[in-house]
Amino acid sequence: MFPREVETERLLLRQFREDDFEAYLGIMSDPGVRRFIGGGDAPSRMEAWRGMAMHAGIWTIRGYGLWAVELRATGELIGRAGVWFPEGWPEIEAGWMISREHWGAGYATEAAREALRQAFATLGVTHVISLIHPENVASRRVAEKLGGTIDKTGVFRDQELLFYGYTEPPA
Repeated sequence: MFPREVETERLLLRQFREDDFEAYLGIMSDPGVRRFIGGGDAPSRMEAWRGMAMHAGIWTIRGYGLWAVELRATGELIGRAGVWFPEGWPEIEAGWMISREHWGAGYATEAAREALRQAFATLGVTHVISLIHPENVASRRVAEKLGGTIDKTGVFRDQELLFYGYTEPPA
């Protein structure tokens, strides 16, 4: 069974809670964060609420999803990460999003490493993807640190993306 909560060295990966909303809204309102995950205008409060609720609800439907990423040292919500498979996706995807003030600290890699380990150990998968915009150099580095390689380039949801593939859990 995919764990609903797990601790890594510096992070608590857990379910979203109602009191995460203001921090989640702040992260989603940052144009730098949104640039490669939908771009466009900042979400309204209602749109951000629906997004957070969708991430919470997919756990009920699939039994796994994206965790809220919390710093263990401070309790601060700094993003989301995990594996998910929404309707219309080509495969199970490992994804991550970290608030701008925490970029470059290795939190995305730490969270995604645990997500991939859990996916291979508990879901019986033999292949997981990460859909990454070609210009998103930071996320490409994360995928490559985790052993991902580019399987193909393709259009998904009207964007040309790199399909990074993983065939085993990261070391």
